[in-house]
Amino acid sequence: MLGEIFYLGSIFCAFLSIYILLFKENALKSYADYLLSAYFFFQIWCVAVYLLIFTGWIIYAPHLYKSAAPINFLLPPLSFIYVRVVLFNEKKLTKNDFFHFIPFLLFIINYIPFYLIPTIEKQHIVESTINNFSLTYQYKAGIIPEFISYILRPVQVFIYLILQWSLIIKFKKSNESELIQKQILDVLKWLKIYTWATTLSLIGFVILIIFTITSVNFFTTSFFNLLPGLLISLSFFVMSIYLLIHPEVLTGLPFIKYKILNSVLIENYSSKIPFIVEDYTKEINALNEYFSNKQPYLINNLTISQVAVILNIPVRDLSYIINNHYSMRFTDYLNSYRIKHIISFINANAHDTFTLESIAKQSGFSSKSSFYRAFHKMHNCTPLEYIDDFAKFNLK
Repeated sequence: MLGEIFYLGSIFCAFLSIYILLFKENALKSYADYLLSAYFFFQIWCVAVYLLIFTGWIIYAPHLYKSAAPINFLLPPLSFIYVRVVLFNEKKLTKNDFFHFIPFLLFIINYIPFYLIPTIEKQHIVESTINNFSLTYQYKAGIIPEFISYILRPVQVFIYLILQWSLIIKFKKSNESELIQKQILDVLKWLKIYTWATTLSLIGFVILIIFTITSVNFFTTSFFNLLPGLLISLSFFVMSIYLLIHPEVLTGLPFIKYKILNSVLIENYSSKIPFIVEDYTKEINALNEYFSNKQPYLINNLTISQVAVILNIPVRDLSYIINNHYSMRFTDYLNSYRIKHIISFINANAHDTFTLESIAKQSGFSSKSSFYRAFHKMHNCTPLEYIDDFAKFNLK
């Protein structure tokens, strides 16, 4: 029972992270974000299928058996490419990236004969596997013997983890200046935590393979047999909880630009050299002028993407400017203008004519609760308490 709880908990945390990546306003969607959400989704699929096998419920869904096996070969290159994309602001896959996915495609082809066999035969295989778990690596489900798959998986993960760590270390060494370090510290910290978590997952996976091959009584309640699941689940918890607490790391490295410099050593060769654009005064002034003169905050459900399009500022850069220059998120920045607008009504005694709710709605708030919550966050009191204090001050 403890094992199921940990696996279900890890799946739940991963779903929360996907929500942040794809739906939460402050987690700005980018190519890197979609890669990370794909990584989480495929991890969830693998853990979910394993959980079905662990509990024996796979008997009710025999078509899912072996569906996660090829995906295991997709996760390491996907993780590596995600780190590379974040560090170098890449916008799409390259032609060479196709080679990373060859093992994944190869094992999909390998399992096609199994996927096509009748359901009754699959159920028989699944029942046999539940009764004798060692059959998972002994039964030949495709052209390639199953034990080869079990050997190749940890080898592939190990290779890609080395490449992943190498990317992070090399990038940090090439950007040692204090100015650049300040800009990329948060994102590099996240990438390190992410890579440590994937490393922990690898350790759990290797232990799982060893136990699968050597122990016919794998599914017992002993701590050592639960250890692989605990390590894999812990890696999920670490990544997911960090994203829940620090969704701002998903803004990436918006201030890092790249100059293309021709090499003096090799003809027709160029390299990307990172540098920082330090002066964003123009963008900050444009933002302040737009909010002060055009009052876009009066628009209900205004998004940072809409503001970015109007000001012609990349949305990731705009988010980073607001987060760092104003030390707040876009929602708080937006609400600060709305609260100032409402206070101007209060100072003019307009609340004697209009209700607070109607003033809040005119000021861009979508609900009474969001208005009260934002007001208390900014002034550490309720609107009514503010009005009472304002009235007492005027009577003096």
